[in-house]
Parts: sequence; C-alpha cells; structure tokens
Amino acid sequence: MKPQTASAPTMRILAGALLAIGVVLTVGSLFADQLNLTGGGVGLGWKQLIGVVVGLVLALLGGAWLVQPPTSRGVDRPLE
Repeated sequence: MKPQTASAPTMRILAGALLAIGVVLTVGSLFADQLNLTGGGVGLGWKQLIGVVVGLVLALLGGAWLVQPPTSRGVDRPLE
C-alpha cells in the first residue's frame, strides 16, 4: 500500500468541487426554461445542450477523480 501524499486531500476537494459544479451546471442547463434563466423559447436549445454536455463531462471527471485520484496511478514510477 502506498503512503498518501500531502496533495491527496487537496485533490479530493478539487474532485468534489468539480463534481458539484458539473451537477449544478447540468441541472441548471436542463431546467433553464423552467427556472427562467433564458429569454424564453420552447424545448432544449443549443446553448442548453452545450451546458448539459460540459456539465456531464465535469461531473464524470470529478467522480472519476474521487474514486481514483490522478496522483495514485503510479505516474511517478521510473521507466525501465
């Protein structure tokens, strides 16, 4: 088992923040019409679709970093 480095808690906080921002962006983009965040319109617009995609990417990246932080993947191993 590898000892935890000092950057592990910082990475977990960053990953949690990324996950939270992604979820808020996704939900906000999906329900922008109902929340009166847009100027109106019917259906899912292209700006909302971009917001949903970016939010999902951020949420998935944050979730993946929470499960396995990038610093624990053995990147600093010497090449043989």
